Amino acid sequence: MRVDIRTVLRKHEEELRLFRRSLFSTEPADSGLASVLPETVLKQLQAEGRVMPHRLGPVRSVTDRRAVLTVVGDITDQAVLLEKPGREGAVLTLSVAAQHKQFRTRQPVDLEEATAWVEAVVGSDWLPHFYSAGALSGSATGGTSTPKPLMTQYFYMFLGPDGVPHAEPEGHPLGALAPLVQGRPDDQQSPR
Repeated sequence: MRVDIRTVLRKHEEELRLFRRSLFSTEPADSGLASVLPETVLKQLQAEGRVMPHRLGPVRSVTDRRAVLTVVGDITDQAVLLEKPGREGAVLTLSVAAQHKQFRTRQPVDLEEATAWVEAVVGSDWLPHFYSAGALSGSATGGTSTPKPLMTQYFYMFLGPDGVPHAEPEGHPLGALAPLVQGRPDDQQSPR
């Protein structure tokens, strides 16, 4: 089933607006971004109405009427996340998790819907710079040692110290990443 981004935007416009504001906030009290990026980049983001990370949801899934989704965003210094002291720049991480709206049990998230949520949060200009890590985290069930199903979809975008997206760094500890959009732009121009 094709997820129409307009449906996500229309049904959850207010929640998305508030999440974007917290995700890209340039206020030090609201944002880890302010400590990583130059002031000129922060002013550009602010001029575009973007703000920084926290949590969106639970909101209803647009593909599964029994599910609610939570989108979590975080911006981390590359040196910390990639375990490379002295590395400059940041990593924007978005994760999308689902649970049954009545039973609150974890459910797998459809990659296409998760991608639509990522686009709804960051916009189509930044989407080509994101990588999918696939479903990574699971849930424990009653203390058993059975394998946990992988359910939460994770996405990463790497930003240089100038705020410009760049390709995934070699030798990073995040596992196998796949470009979220095929045919990504080769030039690493800053999103407008």
